[in-house]
Amino acid sequence: MSRSAERAAALAAVVALVVPAGPALAAAPASPPPEPVVVPGPSLPAGAVVRAPVLDLDAPAQDILVPVEDLTDGSITAESRSRVELTLAADVLFAFGRAELSPAARTRLAGIAEQVRAQARGTVRIDGHTDSVGDERSNLTLSRRRAEAVRAELTRLLGPGVAVAVAGHGEARPVAPNQVDGADNPAGRARNRRVEIRFDR
Repeated sequence: MSRSAERAAALAAVVALVVPAGPALAAAPASPPPEPVVVPGPSLPAGAVVRAPVLDLDAPAQDILVPVEDLTDGSITAESRSRVELTLAADVLFAFGRAELSPAARTRLAGIAEQVRAQARGTVRIDGHTDSVGDERSNLTLSRRRAEAVRAELTRLLGPGVAVAVAGHGEARPVAPNQVDGADNPAGRARNRRVEIRFDR
């Protein structure tokens, strides 16, 4: 055999050892998934009872107001353990753009006076609000006059012993949009025309 034939035969033998023939070339075997790592800790016998200290958590409770709407006049009463907030629709209390109480308003305020007498602690707050119809200054004045009218009636019913604070906010604090997509929103404006009475109990 010639020297070059010997070299070729030796090279073929090395290749046969290094590169497997046939289907074994198709895919390498997948490596097994890694084993989970177990962190050593205390060991307990089977059936042992685990006892842990009970922590006494002391956190302040939130004062949650739960609103209820009266469907007859649209008023909303929100009460919690320590507070009462009444929202009265201005359309029930007053004629549009006016600050004189209606007969229905006097009846409604008589019931509120009883509630204030029985539950109120500290100062009773009365806040007047309007919608956005009209100019801002006129709305501010109207909201104040309406809050003053409610205060005068409650003071007449309760006597001088109850402290009452009054504020008018005009159109500055709406609870609903006065307009939707640039169009007038009468339902929203009606909700914004309101008098709010708040007190702690």
